[in-house]
Amino acid sequence: MTFDEVLKNYASSFQSIITACSLIVGGCWVYFKYLRRQENYPNIEFTADINLIGKQGEWWIIELIAIIENKGKVQHKMNNFRFDLNAIFTEDQVEVSNEWDGQVDFPQQIAEGSFLPKRYQFFFIDPGVKAKYSYIVRAPVKATFLILHSWFSYADNRGYNHTAERTVSLTEDQKCKPVISPSN
Repeated sequence: MTFDEVLKNYASSFQSIITACSLIVGGCWVYFKYLRRQENYPNIEFTADINLIGKQGEWWIIELIAIIENKGKVQHKMNNFRFDLNAIFTEDQVEVSNEWDGQVDFPQQIAEGSFLPKRYQFFFIDPGVKAKYSYIVRAPVKATFLILHSWFSYADNRGYNHTAERTVSLTEDQKCKPVISPSN
């Protein structure tokens, strides 16, 4: 066996060892980054808000807002991005409900729907992105309190979802001023 052949055998063996070590290091890195630190799982901040635009006639004009921020390092695909808006009217008694674990019941449904247009089945949010979704509804002026429930599901079939709520008072001293109706 010549010196060149021995050198080639050692180089080939060394290359195999380096490849095996690289695979082990890479596997450990994947385990640490994605399994142990769970970077592939959602790191989403989800908030809901109610913006009172104003009054016109016998109605409040209201913007329902959902804000989603991806603070993680991977993109997330979501679906079932829905909401419902309920109220307490002036004539309603303030009751608590077992359905809400003893919390105040808002018995009057004002609106329900989706923050996504009907033509879309899902949405996604990239890492570092903050997205705002809104929906305009109306509520009768006899509503004294509103509660917005909003939620979405992750489209990866792991069964994860997020919810966000917001409750507001519709009193006469609201900061938004009523819109003046045109006179007849």
